Amino acid sequence: MFDKSITGNQEKRQFDELEAEKLGKYVYALRDPRDGKIFYVGQGIRNRLFDHFKEADDCLLNNKIASSKTIRILDIWKNEEDVDWIIISRNLEDDQADYIESSVFNVLSVSQNGKPLNETVPPKSSLLTKDDIQALAAQPVNPAESLDRVFLFPIQNAIAKGRSVYEATRRSWYVKSFHQTVPAFAVGIRNGISIGSFSIKRWNPIENKHEFVGEEYPSLLGKNWSRIISCVKGYWQRGNYIIVKFDGKGKFSIVRGAGQEKQWLDCISDT
Repeated sequence: MFDKSITGNQEKRQFDELEAEKLGKYVYALRDPRDGKIFYVGQGIRNRLFDHFKEADDCLLNNKIASSKTIRILDIWKNEEDVDWIIISRNLEDDQADYIESSVFNVLSVSQNGKPLNETVPPKSSLLTKDDIQALAAQPVNPAESLDRVFLFPIQNAIAKGRSVYEATRRSWYVKSFHQTVPAFAVGIRNGISIGSFSIKRWNPIENKHEFVGEEYPSLLGKNWSRIISCVKGYWQRGNYIIVKFDGKGKFSIVRGAGQEKQWLDCISDT
């Protein structure tokens, strides 16, 4: 708990009329003077910036539950410092403020600064990673040939731990014997895109699980599998693998998943 006598940022708690007029709508940031990091990004008019200090006062005086942002303000005050603040941009239209606030938030989130303590992501956030860009351009998977058994393995965690795409895709999975037939195929999926694609030659047991031995199969590489994954999204998000088959004529069917097995669905959605 914080001492109710804590206070800070008393030197300035409002803009005068001329300052407010010159600022118009603005985007601002709150900065911790102890480490130089920005911990909040916002937008507003007139004295919106200073409302955060009033919220901190109110939490102290009335024992209200404090947000992470307010706890940071109070901790700065506890150390007899004042919160630094800056105006990033001013005299903005509503859309301009939305985009600037979102852009600053996104850049900070992927920098050494770290993600600001905003309770919600700004309204125009459109941050794209390299994988996201790849997903934008990837074509939906729609094989021209019939494939009776294609394994979809979620491999993002294994990749993050430093495994190669092949090793992350091929091991270690619980695969029942009746699924261990060949020919079969396996794709390693990260962010909905196949970053590994292999023809399975055989299965080997490994520590109560299984791994396959395979070779590269380029025709399923770099495809967007989101349409298929969306059919069994909850199942996939729990870390389970999916088995799917294709008729080679624009349709697929879930062999292992949840909820829609044996139904033939369009590879490319109308929506």
